[in-house]
Amino acid sequence: MPRKAMKSLGFQGCCLRCDAEDVGGLSRCDVCISNHTNVRNRMVNASPDDKLFQHVKELYSMISEPHKYDHDPIHRNELIIQQELVGTLSGATKKIQMEDVEELFKRQKEQKKKRLLQDLGDKNPWKNNAPSPDVARIIGQETWSSNEEDPVLGYGARTIPSKEIKKVDRSDRLGEDIDLTDVVQAKLENKENIELVLEKKKSDRKKWSDVITDIDEILDDV
Repeated sequence: MPRKAMKSLGFQGCCLRCDAEDVGGLSRCDVCISNHTNVRNRMVNASPDDKLFQHVKELYSMISEPHKYDHDPIHRNELIIQQELVGTLSGATKKIQMEDVEELFKRQKEQKKKRLLQDLGDKNPWKNNAPSPDVARIIGQETWSSNEEDPVLGYGARTIPSKEIKKVDRSDRLGEDIDLTDVVQAKLENKENIELVLEKKKSDRKKWSDVITDIDEILDDV
């Protein structure tokens, strides 16, 4: 069985081909791990232009991931053998039967289903007994301070400004200047009666604004 250290180094293929006894704590394994660690470090620190270590890195890639390189014409057979060695260590895989699946579903149904709200309720210190009046008073004082306004009370209410809001000059914003937009549209619709078109647009806009105002007042009274 490959040692964990050798697997982390990528040299598990060496363990698969080793004839040492498969027991822990062998001094032979310690020496092998030390030597392969040095090889790995030398590969990492080697110059990318070094022809020898370029070849070493190619061999290392093959032995660490044989399933990706078993098409190689030279090393194909050895890489396939390494994969077969791994298969012998894994042992026979138990075939899953329908009875096993049904048993799994049965165990899952019997398990207690935990619910988030139920778990939170179980952690409530006053689940079975209500807090004392003194404790309840403290909770209320900390939750609703007299200096704070309840935002729910003003939710949905119309905002009434305390000061007059000055009209913003949007003449330099071509996409926001309503008067300029009306003039352009009026010229496109009727070049001969531009003033009539402008008056109609202003009238329609005022009617719509009045409708919106009435709706706001109705909502404020609700």
